[in-house]
Amino acid sequence: MDDSTLLFIGCCWIAWVVYWVIMAFTTKRTVERGGFVGYRLVAGVLVLALIAAGQLLHVSARSQLWHTPLALGVATDCIVVAGATFSVWARITLGRNWSAEVTFKQDHELIESGPYALARHPIYTGLIAMALGTAINYGRVVGFGVLVALCGALWWKARLEERIMSRHFPDTYAEYKTRVRAIIPFVL
Repeated sequence: MDDSTLLFIGCCWIAWVVYWVIMAFTTKRTVERGGFVGYRLVAGVLVLALIAAGQLLHVSARSQLWHTPLALGVATDCIVVAGATFSVWARITLGRNWSAEVTFKQDHELIESGPYALARHPIYTGLIAMALGTAINYGRVVGFGVLVALCGALWWKARLEERIMSRHFPDTYAEYKTRVRAIIPFVL
């Protein structure tokens, strides 16, 4: 196994988090907050369920599923970079409307351009791609457990966001939902 590809992935995640923290200071004032606990609770329940399932099946979270050859490592690096790029593109397109939590901002706009023309939640699309690439590269059960918990939490959070957007943009958001898939462009 070549650890350089996993190290590269770690650096991508660090750069992504640093960018996200810096950009968090450039958002509009929040006028409405949605569920703060829900998606975190979903992630926690999924983690506990996966730990329990692992115990029942006698599978350790650290169990090695495969050793990652260099070619697979490079491919997963590309998946992580593509996911990071897609999510950053979405964050830039969303601009000051963005929030880490489920919120509605002052003078909020419904963004339908750029990556939002491909997926209603392109930041989540990018995050899932990053987590998938990381899990494949890491090759351990825990990586896929984190991926499952992340997918569950993002699914819950997306549903909360959709409710707020439907309430504030009832006609335009309903039409947008019919044209654009939620997470995976043209599929889901």
